[in-house]
Order: sequence, then structure tokens, then C-alpha cells
Amino acid sequence: MAETEEFKAPSGQSSLLDAEPASWPEAVAATGDSAVDQLLSSLAELPTSPVAEHPAIYQQLHDELLTELESGPDNAPS
Repeated sequence: MAETEEFKAPSGQSSLLDAEPASWPEAVAATGDSAVDQLLSSLAELPTSPVAEHPAIYQQLHDELLTELESGPDNAPS
């Protein structure tokens, strides 16, 4: 196998490989809607989930939030 050269960022630019990891928010701000807040609480597990799973997590959250939005106050369970 051929040896590969070490990646070097262009002059004046830093490499993403040298960047600090992104910091996660401490908590999601409450919306005042208990059903929405419950759904958003699932985001607390995102930092420990593999990045490859993030799109599916976001898609599921989107679908659940859309369902909650479409249910509206008139269709809320009594």
C-alpha cells in the first residue's frame, strides 16, 4: 500500500480535525406546552447517540411534533 501524506489545511485556515468538540446546550428551554416539552426532552440523549443516528432521531422528533401540532387544541384528549 502507498503511504499517504498527512492532511494540512490551507495557509490561514484551521483544520476541523484540530477543532474543539461542539458544546451541547445544558437543557432545552420549556415551551409551556407539556406535550411539546415531553417530545423535546428526547434531545437530551442526542449527544450520546452516534452521529450516524442523528438524522433518524431528528426525523422522528419532527414527525412527532408535526402530529402534536396537527392535533391542535380542539382535538386534545379530555
